[in-house]
Amino acid sequence: MIYRVLRSTSLGYELYDNDKKETILAPNRKKITYRGEKIVIGDFVTLDSEGIISEVEPRKNACPRPRLSNCDMAYVLASCKEPDFDSYLLDKFLSFLNYYSIPSSILFSKADLLKVRDRKKLEKVATYYRSLSYPVYFIDAKDPSRFDFPIFRESLRGKSVAFVGQTGVGKSSLINTIAPDFKRKVDALYVTSGRGRHTTKEVVLLPFEDSFLFDTPGFSELELKDIKTLDFASSFPGYGAYFGKCAFKDCRHLPSAKGCAVLKAMGEGKLSEESYQNYLRIYEDVKENDAWKKKRL
Repeated sequence: MIYRVLRSTSLGYELYDNDKKETILAPNRKKITYRGEKIVIGDFVTLDSEGIISEVEPRKNACPRPRLSNCDMAYVLASCKEPDFDSYLLDKFLSFLNYYSIPSSILFSKADLLKVRDRKKLEKVATYYRSLSYPVYFIDAKDPSRFDFPIFRESLRGKSVAFVGQTGVGKSSLINTIAPDFKRKVDALYVTSGRGRHTTKEVVLLPFEDSFLFDTPGFSELELKDIKTLDFASSFPGYGAYFGKCAFKDCRHLPSAKGCAVLKAMGEGKLSEESYQNYLRIYEDVKENDAWKKKRL
């Protein structure tokens, strides 16, 4: 029997039996790891005859922050207004998720605050990301009947999903609109374990209809600490399609690069020049990771 890890407690791990649609507690008496890493929320596990976790099943993907695994889709919330849309932050989040092999969609939240002219500008941005195969939805997180919310809501079916984005983009409002009793259920889990009320300081996985929702802490700042420049060159939105097509295998797509397929595609209008400026800006931060690696060696 395979169970899903919903959360960690001081008494052990709360697991979900998908067949019986019920939760059980597995006491934490053994040090079980997967490839040297501790069990994380979202893992699939098996139990021994004493009801203790004995093995962690192979992961489809895993993310270090927030710490979770086996995520089918991460929805990146990008605020249209208050705060204004920032393509730099969007590209940074998408790069982060690409690096950890987590499929992504884009949610333009607070679409109700857009004026017609601003909406047209963001529609062009949405068209670009759709050309890179990203699903894009405009939503009002507080009204499930407006804009693309019904289509977005349908896309959740049968998936384990997470919502990520800068603090203040409307993640909590969105989750409460999708599942009005979501917070009540999470609070109930913590009250049952005697740990007090949930404040989203740690990851919790909540079974919801035929899906699973990761409740994760908000981001005040996203750092790409583990990504080296060569990995970043293929993880940036849209650039992975050109991996191996540059004249040099170690191409970082910098302005002086010879025979760079990314620069050529940008010149042909296939890739955004604005996003390329984001790439160069993020690259300046990521290249510090290469220097740190050399220092450690």
